[in-house]
Amino acid sequence: MNPASMLPAGIVLAFVWLQLFNQLRSDWEINPQYSYGFAVPPLALALLWRRWQMRPAPAPGAGSLTWLLGGGLLLLFPLRLIEEANPEWRLVLWAHALLLTGFTLALFQHIGGAEWRRKLAFPVLFLLISVPWPVMLEQAVIQNLMRGVASLTVELAGLGDIPALQHGNLIEISTGLVGVDEACSGVRSVQTTLMVSLFLGELYAFRAGRRAALVAAGILVALPANVGRTFFLVWVAARQGFEAMHRAHDGAGMVVITIVLPVLWGVALLLRRGASPASAAAVEPPAPTAAAPRWLSWKTASALLALVVFSGVATEGWYRSHERGAPTNAHWSVAWPTNQNAFGELEISDTARATLRCNEGRGVSWTDAQANQWRMFFLRWEPGKNSAQLAKGHTPDICLPGTGHQLRAEHARVTVAVQGVELSFRHYEFASGARTLFVFYCLWEDRPSNLETVVTEDGTQTSRLLAVRAGRRNLGQQVIELAVEGPVTPPQSIDQLRAQLAQLIVRDAGASQPPK
Repeated sequence: MNPASMLPAGIVLAFVWLQLFNQLRSDWEINPQYSYGFAVPPLALALLWRRWQMRPAPAPGAGSLTWLLGGGLLLLFPLRLIEEANPEWRLVLWAHALLLTGFTLALFQHIGGAEWRRKLAFPVLFLLISVPWPVMLEQAVIQNLMRGVASLTVELAGLGDIPALQHGNLIEISTGLVGVDEACSGVRSVQTTLMVSLFLGELYAFRAGRRAALVAAGILVALPANVGRTFFLVWVAARQGFEAMHRAHDGAGMVVITIVLPVLWGVALLLRRGASPASAAAVEPPAPTAAAPRWLSWKTASALLALVVFSGVATEGWYRSHERGAPTNAHWSVAWPTNQNAFGELEISDTARATLRCNEGRGVSWTDAQANQWRMFFLRWEPGKNSAQLAKGHTPDICLPGTGHQLRAEHARVTVAVQGVELSFRHYEFASGARTLFVFYCLWEDRPSNLETVVTEDGTQTSRLLAVRAGRRNLGQQVIELAVEGPVTPPQSIDQLRAQLAQLIVRDAGASQPPK
């Protein structure tokens, strides 16, 4: 076979998939749950090369699929438009990944017929494991796992003579509170073992039943290992203090990985030993007399690449045309209430800072003259491709339930005018035992919408599509979140918010002072 005949198809596939990987790279970099994503493309390429060496004889169909290939790539333009304004919209990322999966399989069928498509499908489908889960699914799994791990850890702590109480995903012991975060929940280990088990199942050419058993074994090993890790950290915190626990945190995580992956490999070897010879032959070698493959011509490849380039150029043109001459929003900063009673700093953990990747972040607490207890967080992202994703992914309704707070209601938005700036807050009411906590959350973008109707960044599909229509992307932004405990009704909490903001917000004062 002439290697040059493979080159046009290889260039097209590499070009379109590298574009998607560049989109996914943000999640792989900022979210430790998906850091394994960097390993998925080379592993998929290795699996594809292995199956390619044993591909079946080509049997092209009677009709060309060129029209289907071109039509599929035309859909890249609307997807790229939406992705540019909503890099965090995972449903669109999934649509992009599924489009490229269908395109790749159609290309294989165009070259070698339905058998090629079927035999080469798994390495292509394996790439989907690198796409972040939809947010609703991810949050449901994470929150349930964190609470489950916390509950089991409290039971184990009791058996180990360590008094402990559970508050959501927090564990209260005599020396303080231990948080069960995404790492300790086991979801990261589950996602990694899912990727590894799928790879090993293909590597050893298992049938579907053995592959499913390998996946189940990985989950059954990962979850207890993370419960053991959390119990160990609670034991260290109770016996040696939190400083010792923080020192042991990362090492305990590495121990979990060094336990889970070798055990998973051992299970794979056991399943391989019991596999029948037929199950090891997942792909056949080429037939002695093979029909000539319908290779992609340079002319067709150039046309397909032109469609991809068009989607990128047209997307860039759309957003630049809207950004040209666009006004900027008023800039405001925070005057930290250092003279208030009981003023103190609130810790933003290293894990949270690494995940948020904000340019500036600080949290403080204080008590006002009416004895209301306040907590405030201010986060700032400079303009950049990932700023929208990072700012919108950590709202109170997502984060606070994990600390034992129960969302009672989300009230109507509250708009507060201060120093000529109108700040729009989402207004939440949480309960924690007998206590009531009112939380106000404002996301402020540096550049306003070009639409007559302001686009509300509430994460709905309508607001996301309106952002595309308005040509808004790469916006610098900042978040201010205030939580108050003391007022008993929503109107009272709003009155207290207005009084505090009059002292906190400073317009045109430059950037807020750096975090301490």
